[in-house]
Amino acid sequence: MDLFDAELGGRDEPEAGEGGGGCSWVTAVIIGIFVMLAVLIHTFFGWARDLLSAVFS
Repeated sequence: MDLFDAELGGRDEPEAGEGGGGCSWVTAVIIGIFVMLAVLIHTFFGWARDLLSAVFS
């Protein structure tokens, strides 16, 4: 991931070429959101399992 891609306005040098071969910031943010969502779902179902096991045991 090129953090200083001239196309995104990260550098002001006109000779800076396009960053290539990496993922964009949007891709990194979307992957981060999906990871956080997966962790939250896993935590929620863990709490639900603990609650149900306490109620029915």
